[in-house]
Amino acid sequence: MDRFQDAKLRIKERTDLVQLVQGYVALTRKGRYFVGLCPFHQEKTPSFTVFPETQHYKCFGCGVAGDVFTFVAQREGLGFREAFERLAERAGVPTEGVFAGGAARSGPRADEVNEVLGQVRDFFEEQLWSEAGSAHRAYLEARGLLVAVEDFGLGAHPEGGRLRSFAKQKRLSPELLDQAGLLAADGREPLAGRVTFAITDDRGRLVGFGGRVLPDARYGKGEDPRAKYRNSPESPFFNKRRLLYGLRQVKRAGTRRIVVVEGYVDVIACHVAGFTGAVATLGTALTAEHARLLELYATEGVVLLFDGDTAGRRAADRAFRELVPTKLPVRVALLPDGRDPDDLAAIAPGIPAAEAAQRRAELTRVLERAEDLVTAWFAQKRRESDLGDAAVVGRLAADCGRILATVEDRAQRESLRSEMARQLGVSEAAIVVPAPRKAEGEDGPKPPSPVTPAARSPQEQADLQLLACVLADPQMLEQAVALPGDHSAAFQRVLDGLAQARRAGAADRAALMKDLFARFTDESLLLDFLHEAGERSARIRDPRDMFLRLRRERDLHSAREQARRILQQVKQAIADGDAARADELTRKYQELLRRSHAASDG
Repeated sequence: MDRFQDAKLRIKERTDLVQLVQGYVALTRKGRYFVGLCPFHQEKTPSFTVFPETQHYKCFGCGVAGDVFTFVAQREGLGFREAFERLAERAGVPTEGVFAGGAARSGPRADEVNEVLGQVRDFFEEQLWSEAGSAHRAYLEARGLLVAVEDFGLGAHPEGGRLRSFAKQKRLSPELLDQAGLLAADGREPLAGRVTFAITDDRGRLVGFGGRVLPDARYGKGEDPRAKYRNSPESPFFNKRRLLYGLRQVKRAGTRRIVVVEGYVDVIACHVAGFTGAVATLGTALTAEHARLLELYATEGVVLLFDGDTAGRRAADRAFRELVPTKLPVRVALLPDGRDPDDLAAIAPGIPAAEAAQRRAELTRVLERAEDLVTAWFAQKRRESDLGDAAVVGRLAADCGRILATVEDRAQRESLRSEMARQLGVSEAAIVVPAPRKAEGEDGPKPPSPVTPAARSPQEQADLQLLACVLADPQMLEQAVALPGDHSAAFQRVLDGLAQARRAGAADRAALMKDLFARFTDESLLLDFLHEAGERSARIRDPRDMFLRLRRERDLHSAREQARRILQQVKQAIADGDAARADELTRKYQELLRRSHAASDG
């Protein structure tokens, strides 16, 4: 365990959250919990709940969740480091070797990180052009990305322990490589077998890597059980909430209108096609920290480019809640169904020039027709709800009031209130702002932005229940890691954190929850996911039996879905007059049906 993580856990061990919170809020015991009025929003009925066993809190009114670090940071309006140092002093935990001379968080220095990771990047690029990287090279060539190898630091991480041998030869810091998620203490290479993407901060310094799994012909679309993308984990030098992939290239191009897309390949494809304002978050929703970073460079505004599906609309809603309090000019564009920026950038070889020009023109039109943030949010609400229903309008007006409470500047808040009232067709008085932040120059703590998680998808609900079983019986972690099929990003992140916590010595539910809340201190949506899984775990009587039942249900669902897809292929083969393929697919279909029946009977 690195010095920083060790210090965090020692501070938590010596800081009782209940006592800490009682210095600000009167708490009353309710069974296993303590409750009180939330210090982050005005309320008459207590909804702020502290869980002493796992040392975390959750407000069921405004949605904030966290641990001792987030509480002090949010309540006192401090940055993480200031909150960390204040709690360290209170707990008597020395910070030598954790922060260096009042500069950045310790561990390795920024120049040391850049130097070591730079050698790894060069190694990955060398491997890309070697025989061992032929499959990685073929993938990049098929996507039209080879031209961006040098500019974006693309490479290949072959299997077979090559990185381990290189690191030993060059005497690279094992601790730093472990923190960067490249070479684990047990010898594993988490990005082995993947195409690699160098990740830099806004100053161009290397801070981590991402890896994309190579396509495997054994799996059909949506059937590959491997995580498609992996990033370096959170560390003293890698914080996803403050990083935007592609920002270095945007700065170099001098582009002042920034377009936020979904992932690495979308960013690179846009730049290659001439859309040089593209950046992406690293597997997280757009945060207030990202917004502050964008404010420095996006002087001509920001366009959020989302898929037009349910996930894209959910991302747009989260972005609205995070970005409304900022002064950043933001517009939202939704892509046509089934299209993505990579597709519209049209850089893959073999696309006729005329078709490529047509696709890029479509991408330009999508961006030019982007709506301002407030208009886009209300347009989405109109698609989802009947704004002719007084009850719906009432709920939205209340939601608007809570959102406006996060806006610090009074003039901005009143302007937004007027526009929201116009969109809803109500008077401004109908939008009540319950607990506005203090305006500039006024005293008092600044509450965090309320977190309003989108409704859980069936996938997330299933993952929550699986995670609850693992928290209730940590011995099932290996079985959970080995589960085939798709998982939500939050589930995969928490599983990775659980594995690290177990290696650090956390053995039971309470210890694991304390460790995980420390690891994900500043990721509010992930903390909410973790809190819900933890609460479910406390109610499970037989976690092993429930886990096995959930696994059977997952296997059954997977078999049925595969059978459904193959049946469609059988019908197509028959329609094409391909009897041999139809027979082969039929046998495969019958085998999947047998598996489905076996899973159902089991």
